Amino acid sequence: MAIIEVVTQTTVTIWLAWAIAAPQTPYAGKPFNGQPQKIPGRVQAEFYDVGGEGVAYHDSDAVNSGSGMLNQGDSGLDRFRKGEAVDISYTKPGIDKTIEGDDEKAGDLYLGWTAPGEWVTYTIEVEQTGVYFVKGHSSSRFDDAVISLAFDGIDKTGPIAIPTTVHWHKWRIADRLAEVTLEKGIHTMTLSFLRQGNMNVDYIEFIPKEQAVSTAPTISPSDAKSFDQVKRIGRCVNVLGYDPIWNDPQKARFQEKHFRLIHEAGFQAIRVNLHALTRMNAEGRLNEAWWRTLDWIVKNALANQLAVILDLHNYTDVAKNPEAFRPKIMAFWRQVGEHFKDAPDAVLFEVLNEPNGKLTAELWNEYLAGVLKTIRVDNPSRTVIVGPASWNGIGSLQYLKLPEDDRNLIVTVHYYTPMEFTHQGAPWSKSTVHLSGVTWGTDAEMRKSDEDLWKANRWARENRRPIFLGEFGAYDKAPLESRLRYIAYIARTAETLGWAWGYWQFDSDFIVYDINKDQWVEPIRKALIP
Repeated sequence: MAIIEVVTQTTVTIWLAWAIAAPQTPYAGKPFNGQPQKIPGRVQAEFYDVGGEGVAYHDSDAVNSGSGMLNQGDSGLDRFRKGEAVDISYTKPGIDKTIEGDDEKAGDLYLGWTAPGEWVTYTIEVEQTGVYFVKGHSSSRFDDAVISLAFDGIDKTGPIAIPTTVHWHKWRIADRLAEVTLEKGIHTMTLSFLRQGNMNVDYIEFIPKEQAVSTAPTISPSDAKSFDQVKRIGRCVNVLGYDPIWNDPQKARFQEKHFRLIHEAGFQAIRVNLHALTRMNAEGRLNEAWWRTLDWIVKNALANQLAVILDLHNYTDVAKNPEAFRPKIMAFWRQVGEHFKDAPDAVLFEVLNEPNGKLTAELWNEYLAGVLKTIRVDNPSRTVIVGPASWNGIGSLQYLKLPEDDRNLIVTVHYYTPMEFTHQGAPWSKSTVHLSGVTWGTDAEMRKSDEDLWKANRWARENRRPIFLGEFGAYDKAPLESRLRYIAYIARTAETLGWAWGYWQFDSDFIVYDINKDQWVEPIRKALIP
């Protein structure tokens, strides 16, 4: 039986792949260990039926890549079903984690090394007729993996998209993958891998619909708005920080059509980088031309269904002399707060980008408390984004102090680790400007990023604060293949954690859009939004 490569994303092709790959009647397989697996309950992926190739399973090669190959010990786990072609392995301490960074239970067998066109069949016993929700414990490196479930040779689910976990050794329990009606009795169930493969399956669980309870974290009503706002931001791009528009709108690189193009590309928000403090007059006021430009940005963003983050971006100026700029920071937020007090919730304020230098963590907490009080005068229900000192670094979250009674806050962090890769050749980075050809993408490098982001996520869970990854990316001189791998990995990992993210940036450098050619840098865009 030939391997079926699914080469399009049409349902017709997927169904054809299943129809060819599925086992034929009459069925000659037998349940593993002589007992059908029970529904309601879990169907363990490794306990597929006995019967061999073309009967109980179809595999793309005759080698078990796990038992006896990867796992060469003498334990029952290492040798499990070693003589069969279906690839079986097991979770290992320190390697297999949940998407949130917790340890998976070690020693759980799973089915892996999957490929399109492969299938496995199980004898099951449905103990009660009814409607069941399907959930699964799995890992998937990519975000376009698709499976289906057939019962007695009849597809009951259609194509089921499996959510990515970004890496084979990061696992998640996915709720409500499908809904099926099953009749009481003995049946066969065929799990078919239709698209992508590259996933591991521990179990498929069937729960009576009336008993189903979501495993999603419970969010208290007081925290709900800030978490909802993170969903609204979703996939974001930084814009307009270094555009000539602020000096002369006639010389603007960013045009009105770009709001539409950003939305059509799949972005949900823009983060507008405002270098406003150095544009204030002696009285700390911003001129009418500046306000006209900002109003034009906000109006067009909202008209194109984009949330707008107004980000005060004078971080280098403030870092050098915080006390000199403190009155200007307060004046800025008084003016912005008053100006946008009637704006919809899709307009968010970000207090200051990347506090650093002489603006220490202690001093920043003091400034932040004052700014939040100022903003709340005219915007008591406005969602505000705040980040830790030391360049919004994850390691400084522990020093960030927020008012416990203000739950409408989103915490932002930035991530450019490792700098030797993300900033190689960047002329403003003295430590990395001389570097070139640095690549990224080994398992060790991915796990380092995981550990960093998991650290932020643990802080977020402990403090009940949602996270916005406000900046990440890799400078244009880094090898493109590694840039794509890095960008996609960080974006997907952030999404699996429930974070919003903001790519740095639309134009200027690290670009996702080539203004000179007036087109997307498609590889970068696709890495961000597959």
